[in-house]
Amino acid sequence: MANLDQIQKLNRRYGKQSPIADITKSFSINEALDPDNIKKALSRSIANLGPEFSMYFELGLPAEIALLFIDVCGFSTRFGSLNGDDIARYFDEYYDKVIPIIYDHHGEIDKVIGDGIVCIFGPPFMSGDLNQCISKADKCAKEIIEATNGTKFSSKVAFHCGSINYFKNKTGLYKEFTIIGKPLTELFRLESISIDNEINYYDGTLIRDYYNKRIAASASSTSSHITWLHSEGEIGSLRGVSYRRYYHISYNEK
Repeated sequence: MANLDQIQKLNRRYGKQSPIADITKSFSINEALDPDNIKKALSRSIANLGPEFSMYFELGLPAEIALLFIDVCGFSTRFGSLNGDDIARYFDEYYDKVIPIIYDHHGEIDKVIGDGIVCIFGPPFMSGDLNQCISKADKCAKEIIEATNGTKFSSKVAFHCGSINYFKNKTGLYKEFTIIGKPLTELFRLESISIDNEINYYDGTLIRDYYNKRIAASASSTSSHITWLHSEGEIGSLRGVSYRRYYHISYNEK
């Protein structure tokens, strides 16, 4: 779930300039014991963020976004011997390396799941059409692969896009918004088959169209140096996924 308090905490920790980073709590400890007051305070907070946030968080309009699921390659196998303190230090170091890259490319964190980070490129966190969001997410994914390749933070990335909605937690006890929509399910399924140290995405998507244009441009270039190599894979059967092929991109250091 996208938790506004968590987003604010991360924005402030990593120095991201955003409306969420500037929200201040508008209710006292006693008021916070009353769910109705929390609901009202949440609505005020969203209103203070501006109309673009109200459109998606309060009115529930669909948002066209790009999504990245970034996680450490084989974490449980590689680091299964670490104790709790060591794991906490590792995660802190990993977040310090990866989250600033996400923010540099105007992404926002939806959820952190241990060694996995799901981030959003699109409204209301950044402006631009879906192709522009895909471009930002592509640059972010590539920088993360390059920055972590060959290190203890080596990562893989599942890359997807589509239309989602932000669904507000109805209890009013938390500043949380669940992303709902098929693209999120498809993203998690893609992560489960993603190749280590590579960017992975489905065939038949706007992401494929985006890369096809760049592949064609590279083919017509006079330069023989290709930075990113594409490979194709068969998906087989993934529950809830209609795609049958996917692509994975490896960084060519030569």
